[in-house]
Amino acid sequence: MSQTPETPQPRQPGVRYRKVTRYREETTVIDGRPSTRRVPYLAYVPVPPRDWDEIIRRGVTGVAIVVTVLAAAGTTASIGGLLSRMLHPAVAYAVGVVFTSSWLACLGVEQIERVDAKRAQQARFGGWVALLISMGSVITYGDQLHQLPAGVVGSCLDLLAKGLWFLVMGLDRVNLDPGVAHWVAEQEQAIAGKFLLGTRLARLNRRSNAMQAVGTPEFRAAEAILTQAAQAPQIAAPDTSGQTVQAPPEPPTPPVPPPSGQGPSLSKTLSGQPSALSAPVPPAGPVPPVQSAGAGAPTGQQTPPAPTAGGAHPIGQSIAATVRDLLSKNPAWAVDAPLDEAELVAMTEDVRQIHGDRPDLQNTVRRTRDRELKRRRKTG
Repeated sequence: MSQTPETPQPRQPGVRYRKVTRYREETTVIDGRPSTRRVPYLAYVPVPPRDWDEIIRRGVTGVAIVVTVLAAAGTTASIGGLLSRMLHPAVAYAVGVVFTSSWLACLGVEQIERVDAKRAQQARFGGWVALLISMGSVITYGDQLHQLPAGVVGSCLDLLAKGLWFLVMGLDRVNLDPGVAHWVAEQEQAIAGKFLLGTRLARLNRRSNAMQAVGTPEFRAAEAILTQAAQAPQIAAPDTSGQTVQAPPEPPTPPVPPPSGQGPSLSKTLSGQPSALSAPVPPAGPVPPVQSAGAGAPTGQQTPPAPTAGGAHPIGQSIAATVRDLLSKNPAWAVDAPLDEAELVAMTEDVRQIHGDRPDLQNTVRRTRDRELKRRRKTG
């Protein structure tokens, strides 16, 4: 087995290199059978120059974190000591953390909303108010201890911490053009609108599914009313098949005045009778529609439809509601036992007369009856 010697890499002057271990594949063939293995070798990779801006940014961020922790500790100790006179010390010192956390949270919201000037201004105003309250509390505690200068100095800890964070976050703050800022705001509103609508629809669907599973009478009544209102515009006009419908009469022709210069000579015919142009003929009244032969209703009236099995049902009533009505009217079908074939066929036929023929209607009626009986057992 032979090994290829390493080729020295050319180096550029003024560029730093670091040594790394890399691998290359080496194949050995014996008796026509290859065998490949990975062989390590050393290589020199150029090192990019130091990014001092990023180093300084990390250093300033670290300093801001340390200052914030110390400021929070000092403010918490001062406000805890002030409130411990009327609260338990543990509670008082725990409440002291709220003051520093408040302006720090407002500063974070201001950073997030930096694209929208109005919302960022609200967070900025809230942060300064929280800072002033925190500083005032520390000064009050110093005055209570007759150490007002110490209280003023201690209150500046939060001010220094907020100032450092303001400068650090300002490194990423860019003053956008008004048009660009408006475009970004519109895109955020569109996406937020879709998210809000999807969330509300999901919540409403969960509530609807839960109420439908429970099957309260109020929900069933509301569902029937909404279904009837949705299907009302789709109800067809009365069937006029087999009836002769006469078109409405045309409006009468207005009388034609006699031509000028003719006088009353044209108002009479040769026989001395008044002409048709002398007076308008009143229009004939509307002729009622003629009913087809064999209809039992009077002329002009529509024959009422034959009543359906099981009584009248509201438009849009579900199969479940029809099954409940049939169980109420036929106590023999409401017995907690499987129906025989004849009873199931009779019940299915009643449902078919109301809702029409549907695929697998008999199994649907059987499952609906079983669910209704199960619900009655639970509520009973």
